[in-house]
Amino acid sequence: MQADIFKSFDKHFTELLAMLTVSSAKSINNSDDNVILESLKPRIVVALSGGVDSVVLLHLLSRYQLEHKSITVLAHNVNHGLSDNAENWAAFCTAYCQQLDVKLICSQVDIERKSRTSLEALARDARYQCFQEKMQDHDVIVTGHHQDDQLETLLLALKRGSGSTGLQGIRLFQTFFNGYLLRPLLNFSRQQLMDYAQHHDLQWVEDESNLNIDFDRNFIRQQISPLLNARWPAIAQSVSRTAQLCQEQQSLLNEVAEQDLSVCIEERFSQQTLTIAALSKFSEARRNNILRYWLKSNGLQYPSSKQLMVLWDQVALAQSDKQPKLQMPTVAICRYQGQLYIVPNQALSLPVQPILWSGESILWLQPGYLGINFSQVDTSLSKRYKVQCCLRSHLDAQLTCLPKGRDKKRSIKKLLHEYHVPPWLRDQVVFVVVDGELLEAVGVWQCEVKGMPQMQLSQYFC
Repeated sequence: MQADIFKSFDKHFTELLAMLTVSSAKSINNSDDNVILESLKPRIVVALSGGVDSVVLLHLLSRYQLEHKSITVLAHNVNHGLSDNAENWAAFCTAYCQQLDVKLICSQVDIERKSRTSLEALARDARYQCFQEKMQDHDVIVTGHHQDDQLETLLLALKRGSGSTGLQGIRLFQTFFNGYLLRPLLNFSRQQLMDYAQHHDLQWVEDESNLNIDFDRNFIRQQISPLLNARWPAIAQSVSRTAQLCQEQQSLLNEVAEQDLSVCIEERFSQQTLTIAALSKFSEARRNNILRYWLKSNGLQYPSSKQLMVLWDQVALAQSDKQPKLQMPTVAICRYQGQLYIVPNQALSLPVQPILWSGESILWLQPGYLGINFSQVDTSLSKRYKVQCCLRSHLDAQLTCLPKGRDKKRSIKKLLHEYHVPPWLRDQVVFVVVDGELLEAVGVWQCEVKGMPQMQLSQYFC
C-alpha cells in the first residue's frame, strides 16, 4: 500500500507539472512544453509546518526528486509564534530537512490579532505573504492539503451559506504571484498519509491547538467528520467531486464575466472602474457575476450576497448628490460620476515638499504606491531644467492654469472637479513644475506653456 501511494503520487505530480508547463508555455507563447520545463527547472517549495501532512509531502517529493533531476525541492517553514512550542517545531523542521538533505527557508512573523478576523485566517495570510516574499520566478509552492481538508472546507462553506464560489473548496492548481501553487495530496485521505508516515517511521509534531474545538474547523474534524465517515466511508471522495464540479462551473462563470466586464470597464487614473450605466443593462444574476469577478481580479475576496445587494442598491443607485461607499476589510467601493472605484483604506504618507526629478525612470512620491513614470523622457532634461513633482498641497492656492484645448484659465480646484477627478484622488494627483511653470497634471491635463519641453509621463496611483 505504501509503495502504491508513492507510485500514485509520482504519476499525479508529474501530471501537475505538465499542467504547469502548459500554463507557462501559453504565458510566453511557446508551444513546446518540454522546452519550457527544461528551461524553467522549477524550484518545488514545500510549505513545511512539521505536521504529518507536510512531513509526508516533503518525504514524497524528496524521493520524487531522485527520479526527476530537472526539479529542485526545498522547504519553507513559517514560525507564527502563536504557541509555546513554536521554536521546537521550527527546530524539528530544521533537523528533518537536514536528514533529507533539503534546503530550508525559515521565516518568522508576528500576528496582530484583529477583531472579526479569525486567528486561522490571519496566520494563513501572514504565511502566504512570507511565501510571496521569498519566491523566485516560476517557483512552485506546494502544500499538504488532503481530501479530508477538502471535506472540512466545503462543510464550512455550507455553514456560511456560500454559493458556487465557496463550494469550489481548495483548488488543486492556481497561479500564485510570480509562480504557482499546487496541492498534490488532495486526492489522498488523511488515513493514507498516516499509513505512509508510519510505514516509513516518520516523525512529526502535533499542534495542540488542533484539539481546540472552539475553532470551527477543529470542531468539524473532531466531532463531525468521524460521524460522516462512519456512516458514509466515501463521503470525502464524493465531496471532492462536488468541489471539482463547482470549480468547472465557476470557470464557465468567469469566462462569461470576463466577456461582460469588457463592456463595463474603463481605465481611469490608472484604475479599473466600472460604468454603472453599462452594468444596469444586465440581469441581476449576471451583474452580480461581473461584480464578483471584478473584485476578485483586483485581489479581493468574493463579496457576500448582502455586500452585493448593498453595493448595487445603496452605492451604485444612490441619489446623484450623494457620495456613498461600501466599506470592506481592506478597501472601500466608492461611486463617483457614474463609476465604481476600488479605494484602499490605507492612507498614503505623502511628501511634505516637492520632489526633484534627477533622471530616474520612476520617481516615487511613496514607494510602491504613488509615482511618476519618466521612462519615456530624455534624462538630459533633468540637467537642463529644474523638474519638480508636486502635490496640490505644494502649490499656491491661487494658482491658475490654461489646459490645452481650453479658452481660459481656471483654478486647480475647479479643474480637478471639471476633469472628474474623484475627491479621494485629488490630493494624489501629481503636478509637474518645470522651472517654476506648471507643465501638467499627470494623467489629467497638460498646460499651454510656451518654450517648455514635451514629456510623455504617466502616473501610478495606489
